[in-house]
Amino acid sequence: METCERAEAEALSAWFATATPKPETAVSLWRENPHLPRRLKCGVTFDVVMADRSLIKKAYGLLAQYEQPLGPAVLFTSLRSAAVLVPVGTALRWNGLMATAQWPERRPRPACLSDGHMIIVPAPRPAGLLAQWLEPPDDEQAIGGTPLLTSPVPLARCITEAQALLGPTERTPLRRTVSAVRSLLHSPQRT
Repeated sequence: METCERAEAEALSAWFATATPKPETAVSLWRENPHLPRRLKCGVTFDVVMADRSLIKKAYGLLAQYEQPLGPAVLFTSLRSAAVLVPVGTALRWNGLMATAQWPERRPRPACLSDGHMIIVPAPRPAGLLAQWLEPPDDEQAIGGTPLLTSPVPLARCITEAQALLGPTERTPLRRTVSAVRSLLHSPQRT
């Protein structure tokens, strides 16, 4: 059984390594230190949808509720953001998928990263503090070492629904002050 698990982990490592400049060196390094996070290029084997952590968590809950396949997703421990691995080419159509969504100006619109961007992902069995898996790559659903990735169409729909369910983001004291000043400026003058 351990040999089978090791082979599956090796296949995932080989897949991750294809998004590095030197795949053979990366696999060797990861074999020596299996808990080492991976620094990978976007647009090679996957694109990445970046959004607020609470938004991605809620969207993944909705995807599970609607019985949609869940691909790998990463939570960044020092940031308030999360990343979802999606098929290559998603970045070309992401804006179109999100175009119909009403988005509050206080919440950053989710973006899809591709060529020219890099991402840090934890090892398949992480021990690090930089990032953690919200949904790890699934060895059992990997085909030829390639894990199942989240489909962009249901992801966009669930992110939009999650945004509506979460409501507006909490206002900071500065934003409350700005809102108060704006409301005073726009209210009718009493004489």
